[in-house]
Amino acid sequence: MTSSTDQGLIKALSTRDVFMAGVGLVVASSTLVSDFEGWIGIGTAFAMALVMAFVINLLLGLSAAELAVTYPKAGALYDYGAAAFGGKGAKAAITGIFLGFSFYAMFGFVGALETNAGAFGLRALFVSDDLSIMEESLLPWIIGMTILAIIPNLLGIQILARVELLVVVVMLAIRWIFGLFGYFGAGNTGGWSASNWDAGLSMWDWFGSEGVIAAGLIIAIWSFIGIEFVGPLAEETKDPGRMIPKGIVWGLVAILATSLFMGFGVLGTDPTGAWQSGLEASGCAGNCTQLFVGREFWGDGGRLLMAVASVLATFASMTIVYAGMPRILYGISRNGHFFGPLSRVFSYLHPRYRTPWTAIIATAVVYVIVGNYASSVVDLIFAGAYVWLILYVVYHLLVIISRMNDPDVDRPFRLPLIVPIIGALATIYGIYQAFAGAHEIFLPMAIWILAGSLVAAVISYALKGSARMGG
Repeated sequence: MTSSTDQGLIKALSTRDVFMAGVGLVVASSTLVSDFEGWIGIGTAFAMALVMAFVINLLLGLSAAELAVTYPKAGALYDYGAAAFGGKGAKAAITGIFLGFSFYAMFGFVGALETNAGAFGLRALFVSDDLSIMEESLLPWIIGMTILAIIPNLLGIQILARVELLVVVVMLAIRWIFGLFGYFGAGNTGGWSASNWDAGLSMWDWFGSEGVIAAGLIIAIWSFIGIEFVGPLAEETKDPGRMIPKGIVWGLVAILATSLFMGFGVLGTDPTGAWQSGLEASGCAGNCTQLFVGREFWGDGGRLLMAVASVLATFASMTIVYAGMPRILYGISRNGHFFGPLSRVFSYLHPRYRTPWTAIIATAVVYVIVGNYASSVVDLIFAGAYVWLILYVVYHLLVIISRMNDPDVDRPFRLPLIVPIIGALATIYGIYQAFAGAHEIFLPMAIWILAGSLVAAVISYALKGSARMGG
């Protein structure tokens, strides 16, 4: 039999698969929680926050697309960072390893919150309970969600693409059904009316402590964050120069349309104040808001349907997580940069399915451990988003640095340089405004994650001894 080192990853993904991967990762169970938190918390003003977040993430998506098609490697940020800083030597290697480790570590929080959000939905399918957080452990349901998510990844990228297509279509359909029936007044909450949206916050009041940016931008950004996850799949995409940019752009458009349609449709059936008081009384705020909305809208049937949507959303997103994150470890390892002898272990590809089994299983174990000790989903959204947005600035900067340090490389998709410049500035502004008054909480956490990743990168490179960044 051919050894796992004789062949690499398989090129099998199409534009449709890239689109489904991006949408499946972004439109996750945690976005069901955060979207409804936003709509209930600030009413129609949340629509403006969604539009602003769409622009920020569209700029990021374009920069990520240029990097992904210029350096179509499974290591993603690891490969982008190393190539942008010369492609060889200690500086390039450590930069790439540091960025790869930072992204992986940040997603320890994000993967935990997403798995937990889906685990609430999975438990709701099998356990009859109220919507409050039950005292018993969520761990069995977290493990269940994780096992479901890694199975398609172990069986190969083609199986993953087929499963993702089916799940994303059903999951999106449920969201659109809720919105559609809301517009027709077919829910228990009442008929749809624009007068229900008087939440005391003007859609056009953007600034200040009571403005749209402070009240809802970070939650809205979460509705789109993660579209760059198609980057690690570029090496397995048939024509990345054409398919990656199209998949990213159309994915973001679909996500915006879904969020607006569902939010306006469902939450317009009852006054915002009634939704707010009901959510507070349910004890579900910050963790399972989507289950509360489903129950209010269609009783136990609506709660069950929203639980199905949550499980499918987490399944769709985490299958892509367990595709993307292990490939970053695989990309680092196949160049010998993952803690010396561990590189051989984590660069292993299954001889039949051509997937990085060791990296997939190890990632699942790490995220389950973090998820077991996680608390509020929304609190983790803020913690993860802070570091994630810092890395978004890095994406834009890498495009600019790559243009200077690697000007002759073929760029099948090339942006006007003004796009990453505006994108970096817009993201920095979004971080500053969205976390106003909370930087002292989340900045130290970000520093710890980034500093720990840098120390790990230096140690990992030192264990290699000397390295030349290659493919």
